[in-house]
Amino acid sequence: MRGVLCVSVLLAATDARAECPTTPDDPTCRPWSAVLLPTAYGGLYAPREGSTFYGGGIEAIWLAWSDNSQAFGPSQGRVRSTIGVYRGEDAGTLVMYRTGAQVAFERNASRDFLIPYFATDFGGLYSDATGRRWFVDAGVGLYVLHRRGVILDLEVTGVLPFHDADQLGGVTSRLALSFSLW
Repeated sequence: MRGVLCVSVLLAATDARAECPTTPDDPTCRPWSAVLLPTAYGGLYAPREGSTFYGGGIEAIWLAWSDNSQAFGPSQGRVRSTIGVYRGEDAGTLVMYRTGAQVAFERNASRDFLIPYFATDFGGLYSDATGRRWFVDAGVGLYVLHRRGVILDLEVTGVLPFHDADQLGGVTSRLALSFSLW
């Protein structure tokens, strides 16, 4: 009897729908875009060889958007440029700069928190010991909060330098806070 009841419940269950309606009344569901969002971040860079670097920097968000709808493409994302200064124990100062994008995995997240995204960038790093090295990176992140006035995100990427990859290749992570001036 319990087996029949379980099968009946499973067959009768409907899909959970958490999508935004076509005419959004909820601010989370209203599409928006913003330009030139200033951002501050703290992070670390851990190359395969040598010490780990800690520091932070600033970021310019050229375009950020949120569109929780069935429209084609990711619901949240941004295009950005960053520059950061990191210090390593017995390794001096390292400057890292990059330009790239973040795009959400989901098309209609219908929420403004805990939204996973993919990130990719092209950039460079400079230190007295290594000189300038160009790199690409890619990774994943989480928009802890993604609202028009404020964005808080956590990101982890793998760095692949074009030269000395066996030494300088590694992982970066960062916690960033963006805010809208208007």
